Amino acid sequence: MKIKPSYIVAALLAVGNVLSVYAQDQTDAVSEPLTVQALFEYPSAPENLDGLAAKSDWLVEHFWDSFNPGKIKSVDQAALNHAFSVYVVPMQWADKDRSVASVDRLISSLQKKPALLLQFTKAAEENLYGPRAMMYIDEIYVRFLEAVVKNKKLKDIHKSRYKFQLRQLKGSLEGETAPDFTFTKADGTQGFYTPTGNYTIIEFGDPTCYDCSMAKLKLDTDYGISELIKNGKVNICFIIPDIYDGWQEQVKDYPEKWVVGASDTVDEIYDVRLTPTFYIIGPDRKIKFKNLPVEEVIAKIKELNGNG
Repeated sequence: MKIKPSYIVAALLAVGNVLSVYAQDQTDAVSEPLTVQALFEYPSAPENLDGLAAKSDWLVEHFWDSFNPGKIKSVDQAALNHAFSVYVVPMQWADKDRSVASVDRLISSLQKKPALLLQFTKAAEENLYGPRAMMYIDEIYVRFLEAVVKNKKLKDIHKSRYKFQLRQLKGSLEGETAPDFTFTKADGTQGFYTPTGNYTIIEFGDPTCYDCSMAKLKLDTDYGISELIKNGKVNICFIIPDIYDGWQEQVKDYPEKWVVGASDTVDEIYDVRLTPTFYIIGPDRKIKFKNLPVEEVIAKIKELNGNG
């Protein structure tokens, strides 16, 4: 799960009644508040519940109690996006199984309302998948994607992008076996990635992007990571999810012990939403973590190798 610090206010609002949203421009902390009419009165967790986890469980389970699809054909998308953003915030602390059960109940109530199901999936995309998402919870978003793709009342034109997202996500969820892929090395030869018997950090990035350059610097200059690579306990792969003229020149100064290359098809296999995107693959070939910032990648890989 990836959480953006700027949404901590939303987390605080989630434990009470929320009747308006303050939309903050990510580049300007002093932006004017934008009021959105709520779809319904959002629930407030009972005061007698002890602790954030218990309140979060209650909110996840009861958030949609006041919302009855009934004869509703569609709703205001902005209001729905806001309601959904408040709904998912408590999932950071709620029991995972309760969150999944809540989503399954919600989707079940929308099965005979294809237009409304599509709207909810758009809200889920906005809050759990897209560039403005406050957090990524792929296991939750996948359930909406599956519902849309399976719904026979929705036309293929409405399903196409969600089919692609579903195929991409299901193959690269945490806990799944990391997919193999081919790539082109800087010397022009073909490379083939398959999970090995040790930990692998895969960074999908662009050598011209600032965040990727900073991530490279932090990985390359971290003594603990260097020792793990030297001792054969960790591999690092830097893959550009594109092939364009001049990329080989841009990676000529990358560490010799890294596997470096480019592929114009890997983003059809792996979920690459961020620049850079990190995956940690375990010795068991499973995806241990994804979408972590480089600092957490370094901390996790040391912890996994007993150097935390």
